[in-house]
Amino acid sequence: MPASERQAAFGTGVWLLDRSYIAWATVAVAYAIAFLQRVSPQSVGLSFMADFHTGAGGVAMLASSYFWGYTLMQIPAGLLVDRYGVKRVVLGSLAASTLGSAAFALAPTLLDVFVARLIVACGDALVFTALLKLVAQSFSDQRFGIMSGISQVSGYVGGALATTPLAAAVTGFGWRACFIFIACVGLANLCLASVTLRPDPAARSGRTIGSVLIATRHALARPANWGCAMSFASHFAVVTTLSGVWGIPMVAHVFNISPSAAGAPLLGFMVGNAAGSIFLGHMADRVAAALDTALVRICLLRMLLVAMLLPPLAHLLGVLYVGFVFTVLGLVAGGTVPLVLKCTKKLYTVELIGTGASVNTTAAGLFAGIAQPVIGIAMVAVSQHFSNGGAPGGLSSVTDAGYATLIGILLLMSLPGLVGPVMMKSKLTVHS
Repeated sequence: MPASERQAAFGTGVWLLDRSYIAWATVAVAYAIAFLQRVSPQSVGLSFMADFHTGAGGVAMLASSYFWGYTLMQIPAGLLVDRYGVKRVVLGSLAASTLGSAAFALAPTLLDVFVARLIVACGDALVFTALLKLVAQSFSDQRFGIMSGISQVSGYVGGALATTPLAAAVTGFGWRACFIFIACVGLANLCLASVTLRPDPAARSGRTIGSVLIATRHALARPANWGCAMSFASHFAVVTTLSGVWGIPMVAHVFNISPSAAGAPLLGFMVGNAAGSIFLGHMADRVAAALDTALVRICLLRMLLVAMLLPPLAHLLGVLYVGFVFTVLGLVAGGTVPLVLKCTKKLYTVELIGTGASVNTTAAGLFAGIAQPVIGIAMVAVSQHFSNGGAPGGLSSVTDAGYATLIGILLLMSLPGLVGPVMMKSKLTVHS
């Protein structure tokens, strides 16, 4: 080949490589914005209440409208991505999120706020599934774990921006101006994505929603795929219950400190989660031939770390010990997701990975949602029993025995994470 042709070929290869990463970056930015939107009520709540002359109920409505739209769109998200391809779904998602953000910023009534946030949520619900599909299509199997881990971190970046930075911006410019700015960023990202994202072959094929549904039904008939859902649901429900619901109250109770001080160990968990997503995501690529074994071992390690948070041990070893355990637990939790996503890709293949991710997410949400009232009732009941029935039924009445019950239930909820990899083993070996 002449030198000029080799140089041209090299230049084309570099452009395609760069284009793959630029296209990934546009969807990662969309996921960061979606994560920001999800947790933004904590930073805009006071200004929002003042503008609409409402109270906590108004802020709850602001959060719940997003939650319902996001949850109800999870299964359709997988079907849409697998049927129409990444580009069309991402562009539709960005358009909905951008229009919804602008409508939210300009909303004159609470009803308009509810509708606008619902539109935003329906768009944002498609993003991570599309991002996962894009990673599966654009990068080799040897890079899938690390790239899916980094993709997960992009969401954490958006969540971090929704805390102090967004609160400061709301104080300085007002919440409406902030969401107009977010809409402008979304519009710019939409324009960039329309240029950099390549049309997906699935979008040009004769595939229909019906054919995707049939393929999905066949996939869900395989026990291995349910094992994958069990592995993720167990992981998600345990770490979300501990880090997102009961972690701060437990630390505050055990050490008799304020909730703000008790948040320090949970901050360690979040930092560990981001680090684990990247570094253990890289390890997921190296253990591709033994994913089932890796998942069993990481589940056992997670169970050990949860058990190490029992109140008697925490009292004995102190708050620094608890902070260390939460940080290591974050590393383990962050590294679990790339392993599960690697299994999802192998079991569902690239063609149906969107559906697989949606099935896993829905199973995890249902498991976590059903578990919460059971956990709360059990904690209060045990606390009342060991205090001779004299304590009221509120959160402040939960004792060491109640939090020990929490740890015990979390260990039981971890058991599907040991069974799931066994159910996947034969299929993972075939696809290795």
